[in-house]
Amino acid sequence: MASSPAPIKHSLAETLKPYRLVFAVAALYAVAAFSSPAQAYEAASVAVKTFAGVAPIVIAVFAALGLMQVFVDKQAMARHLGERAGLPALLLAAAAGTILVGPVFVIFPLLKSMRDHGTSLSIITTTLTAWAVKLTMVPLEAGFLGWKFSIARMVLTLSAAVVMGPLMGRLMRNESRADICKTEPKVA
Repeated sequence: MASSPAPIKHSLAETLKPYRLVFAVAALYAVAAFSSPAQAYEAASVAVKTFAGVAPIVIAVFAALGLMQVFVDKQAMARHLGERAGLPALLLAAAAGTILVGPVFVIFPLLKSMRDHGTSLSIITTTLTAWAVKLTMVPLEAGFLGWKFSIARMVLTLSAAVVMGPLMGRLMRNESRADICKTEPKVA
């Protein structure tokens, strides 16, 4: 009977490293509570209300990412959106970027999941750059800044996205996927 590999042991500092920001914010709240308890309470109330407002979105996004991790074929994604993806894939990424909606805490995990499935940095960069267009917001933008401005900005942004993607891919070519995404090795 084959024995399973020994679990990777981490020091306490390595285990707590991803939570540095949480500890820093907790320390700030402690200082605020000591210096001005009423304002610290008000800040905590705002934080809780904000978290309660975004929690359903975050939960839905991570649930969708879980489905993607399980049901999307990594080889197919790498084949169509990987390092050898050409201009059609870049144009598709630019188009997809314009229809993505949501805040960064939705978009970044989605793009990381795509990267973990073999999507190239060229495609990731193109999608993220095109995300600045937000197609659903163009009429609003045009209402305030004019159609000429909105269309020119959209065309320039999408052109830049398609050019920037391959440039970023070349620039980051020597970086490994684990270094870029800061993923931990998975133990089988």
